[in-house]
Parts: sequence; C-alpha cells; structure tokens
Amino acid sequence: MEIVTIKSSELEVKIKTFGAELTSIRNKSGREFLWQGGKEWKDQALVLFPIVSGLKDDKYTFNGKEYHMEAHGFASAKQFEVEELSENSATLLLRSDDETRAQYPFDFEFRVRFTVDGVKLLQEYITDNKSGYDMYYSAGSHEGLATSGRLDNYSIIFDENETISRYSMIKGEDGRVLGNVPCLENQRELKLSHDKYFYNDELIFLDFKSKGLTFRDDRNGESIHIDFPDQDTLVCWSKGETYAEFLCIEPWCGTWDFEKYTPCDFSKKYRIRTLKPDEREILTHTITFF
Repeated sequence: MEIVTIKSSELEVKIKTFGAELTSIRNKSGREFLWQGGKEWKDQALVLFPIVSGLKDDKYTFNGKEYHMEAHGFASAKQFEVEELSENSATLLLRSDDETRAQYPFDFEFRVRFTVDGVKLLQEYITDNKSGYDMYYSAGSHEGLATSGRLDNYSIIFDENETISRYSMIKGEDGRVLGNVPCLENQRELKLSHDKYFYNDELIFLDFKSKGLTFRDDRNGESIHIDFPDQDTLVCWSKGETYAEFLCIEPWCGTWDFEKYTPCDFSKKYRIRTLKPDEREILTHTITFF
C-alpha cells in the first residue's frame, strides 16, 4: 500500500492507494479533520462501489444467476493504481478483474479523483462501463469527520428547509429494514443527539431537496460544508453503544434493499444506476473546511 499526498495553499490531503481511502486532511495550522481510526471503527473514509449498504443475505441475481457480494461492495478492499498525480490532484484507478467478476459480472473502470483547491476538497467518482451490455451500480462515500466531544455538541444544517423523515436501519426478525420516522418539518437545522440517533441506529434520508449541508460545532461555530449535487441518499452514522469522536456524513447514489425489492434482481434494485456500453458517469461531492 502506498500513500499519496496532494496540497493546496490551505490543505494537505493524504490518500491510501488501497481502497482509494482518505487517511488525513489537515489545514495549514495542523488541524486534522479526518477520524484517525481506532478500536471503535478501524476505517477512516471508505469508498463504496459497486453497491452501497447491503443486500438481503448478501445476495442478488442478474440474468438468472445468483451472486454474492458483501455490504458496500469491494472497492474498499482492492488495490488501486495511481493513474495521475500532481501537486493538487490524484486520480486512482480500479479495473475489473477475475476476482471482481466472480461477484459482479461487469467489466468496468472505476476512478476516484481527489482535487484540493484552497479550503475545498473535491471528490469525483468516475465510472466507465467496459461491458458489451448495460451495467448497474451504486457508489458513495463514507468519510469519518473528527469531532471534539459528544455529537450532542453538533448540528446539521441543510441548505434548504426540509420536510423529511429519517429511515431506520433497525431490522425485523427477517432481516428487513423497518419503517421511517418524521424528522424535520419545514426546517433546516437538526440538533444531533448520540443516544437518540446513533446509539443503535443511524440517520438515513431519501427524500431531501438540499444539495448540501453544514456540519457545525455549536460551541464555537466551527463548520464543515459538504456539497452533494449528484446523490439521492444521505446517511449519517457514528459508533453506537461505544461512543467515538467522529461522524460519517455519507452522500450515496443508491441505497439498501427494501422489503418489496428482495430478493434482489440487480437490474431492478431500488435507485440502482444504469450505464450503457462505453458510457461514463461522474459523481461529485465537495467538502469545504472553514
């Protein structure tokens, strides 16, 4: 595993080639914005591809054949190659191989491009379908943003007023996701509570209008803004019963399997994305560190 470094006038960012995973985001004062891993959660900033979340029994079917793939796909467990590297940008590339085809029957090229510009970190997920038929996929991020103290000291402020419910990852005896709970009523600001939202659950939003949000420390006003113009699902997760000083704010394209969609025909999976042969799609999100 190699670590590559990119820099701007304000930020220094380090990325592992294994999994294309961010491992450090520091400003010029030395402040670390990224969770540095620990016993509570060993990872830092997983890249999710070609699924996000999980499949019922980790299985799906495609063209009548059953495949097995674990939650969040395989990109985070694969070695990427450094395709391009400059002072302020790095492009990491993953190609399909025999191992990926055994669980995902498509030929693809999947790139993650990181670019720093002042106080902004742009991430682009670039997917090319190299198969001779339609390719189905999801992609998303899983960055752990470092916090100071309990999440009760923080708020999320959506860019627009929202009337939304939060979905639950609590599951019934059959392993299927349960219902949803009203969360915001024509409001922008959600005051966080570890015990209410994260002790044995997480925040999942499917029907939001905003294309970004601010993660704010209510004690001093320090904020991080995240833009997600291309994503249709938003997940906020932290460690449950054992408190840890991070919050993952995860813009996704795609989501888990709902009851009426399981067992899963991959081509009909809820919010699955489709690429025609030789088609490319670029999904972006930007994190601004004030």
